[in-house]
Amino acid sequence: MASDAADTETESTLTTAPTPVRGVVTSFDVAAAAGVSQSTVSRALRNLDSVSRETRERVMDAATQLGYLPDLRAARLRQATTGCIALVILVPAGASRGSLNPFYYDLVASVEAAAVREGRRILLSFQEPEAGFDSEFEQRREADGMIVIGSATNAEGWRHFTDAAVQGRQIVAWGSPHDDLPTVRADNQDGARQAVEHLVSIGRRRIAFAGPGWQHHAAYAERRAGYLAALKAHGLSPIDISVDVEGDREQQGAGAIEWLAREAADADAVFAASDLVALGALRALRSAGRQVPRDVAVIGFDGIQGVRHCDPALTTIAQDVGAAGQALVDALLRRLAGEGHAKSRVPVHLTVRAST
Repeated sequence: MASDAADTETESTLTTAPTPVRGVVTSFDVAAAAGVSQSTVSRALRNLDSVSRETRERVMDAATQLGYLPDLRAARLRQATTGCIALVILVPAGASRGSLNPFYYDLVASVEAAAVREGRRILLSFQEPEAGFDSEFEQRREADGMIVIGSATNAEGWRHFTDAAVQGRQIVAWGSPHDDLPTVRADNQDGARQAVEHLVSIGRRRIAFAGPGWQHHAAYAERRAGYLAALKAHGLSPIDISVDVEGDREQQGAGAIEWLAREAADADAVFAASDLVALGALRALRSAGRQVPRDVAVIGFDGIQGVRHCDPALTTIAQDVGAAGQALVDALLRRLAGEGHAKSRVPVHLTVRAST
């Protein structure tokens, strides 16, 4: 390899401003303007030690004056990492992006902040069944791996990314309906314990659980298990709402209250598996003339921002969204480093408001 000293002996010094180049400016244009070879331009822009400070400054001056922008895609192809994480948000079939659980938008912001702290960028991708699913970010050298979050009801999407993980894609998930994918979750059982303990402490004894579709939703199933264990510890009988209601989570929450009216009208509290289910329950209780919390206390799960403004303001088990974003990024970076996936639980805490 020719030394940089040889470069400086044979290459002229840039003494005048380079002539503007028409069209797209390339590294060859910069090389001609700086009086060096194209390979020297490449080494100088990568800040390699094989290029002297004087030559590097000359190249940078020429690049600035010509308005040269390096081909970042080509640079990524030469490097072992793209410096980017694909963040995929699964949208249920037929739903709009605006109808997603607001918790996911809080989580997106948290993941992005955690990625920045780790020196990474985020490539955001909303995906729904109608448009098909894409897990080829690594193959296109657009990202080093993927974080997938979204509704457990998007079964087709979760199957797609589970198959992609089996094929070797680097994926970490939040919200997966099962544990076939490396998944970070909240401490769901402890959250349910906190909810039941609070309801018992305010004198409630007929506590119902509303978790529609928990059989196919790992987080809901864990919350139900925690609820059942906490009731057993207090010698209380469960009211496990068994209802199959079409529609979104709020409609399912309303359907749970209709079931209670028929099957367990003496229930004095509802622990809902999500804040959206709880909001539907609040609306249905109000329509039925039941006062919250006098007649029925209600607790949700997630800690989305809007529940503090509903009427009455909702008591909830809040997930630590900041810790969740960092845990997801950390888990993916561990996988990229070949360290595998260590299961982690994100802490939760009871936030008491007017609904209990």
